[in-house]
Amino acid sequence: MNDVWFRELGFHTNPFSIKPAVFHDKVIGFDKVVDEISYGILNNKIVLVEGDYGQGKSSILKKLLNDFGGKKQVIYYSCNRMDSRLNVKTLLNGRYGFVGQLFDIKPKEMILLLDEAQELNSKDYERLYSYYQEGYIKSIVLVGKGIKKGELVPGFKAHIEEVGMAKMNEDLALQVVKKRIGNLTLLPDSIVRKIYQRSNNNVRVMLKTCEELCKKAVESGRKKISEDFLKQFFQDKETPIPKIEVEKPKAPEVKKEEEKKIKTVIIDHRKEKKEEKVVVVEKVQVEEKKAKVVEEKKEEVEEKRGKGGSKVYRPDDYKMLKGSAEELLNKQTDEIFGDEQYY
Repeated sequence: MNDVWFRELGFHTNPFSIKPAVFHDKVIGFDKVVDEISYGILNNKIVLVEGDYGQGKSSILKKLLNDFGGKKQVIYYSCNRMDSRLNVKTLLNGRYGFVGQLFDIKPKEMILLLDEAQELNSKDYERLYSYYQEGYIKSIVLVGKGIKKGELVPGFKAHIEEVGMAKMNEDLALQVVKKRIGNLTLLPDSIVRKIYQRSNNNVRVMLKTCEELCKKAVESGRKKISEDFLKQFFQDKETPIPKIEVEKPKAPEVKKEEEKKIKTVIIDHRKEKKEEKVVVVEKVQVEEKKAKVVEEKKEEVEEKRGKGGSKVYRPDDYKMLKGSAEELLNKQTDEIFGDEQYY
């Protein structure tokens, strides 16, 4: 029942999924924002979009992918996946798979959508601006919360166009839910409005609350969510779970008579320490011998290669191909060339 509660309501999938634009292409309440970003992209601008979590930024990016994607001219990348700094060159080379990385092939006129852009710093912006100036990147859309504008390089700022995220209201929030569930008897419009009021104007929180509420109602056999049920639901969520204190077992009391019988035993560890020192010295000597043998073998191999001997397989040679030679030979072509971040 826990996994298929929504099937009891006639839905094949969870209607309150928070995956961006999973049910429809239209972004409710943000048409103007999408239009402004699209206009900036068409005019080769660097568009900056800031908004709180759950406000609809991911859905907007999904809509942009649908509008501009299809010819592998759009790169979507979430900056929270960076190891240290943004590698723009790798993103561009990746458009052509490992062949692009091998021969440093970079496409022109790419649209770069960067999610979680608050992770970027001045060095990242310098690299971005360099490729932007050279024509490899046509437009950049920076999306995130708390983007460090002070880190932007001077040349970057000249091309920036900021787009504000308008806050959603009750009517638009109701449209979002009704677009997903239609006229569902279980969840009346008045209840949806109250849920939104308790969600701090956050659509993601509203959808998550609707999911939990409907799931609980279905499991309890309710046909309609009432205001009393809603009130009790929020009370249960706000009530902290009481901590259960576990009594620690008390140490058994030792009687005075038994204390007298306990004798102090002194153990001499000096002999053991001497034996340990001898063992450690022997281990060090063995490791030094091994290292010397390895170094001699390495010199021998290098000497053979210098005289025209056969090339020795070195795994590090294949790092740029994202795997060893054996792994690449065993992969299908689609696995090597395919990459889901290029649209």
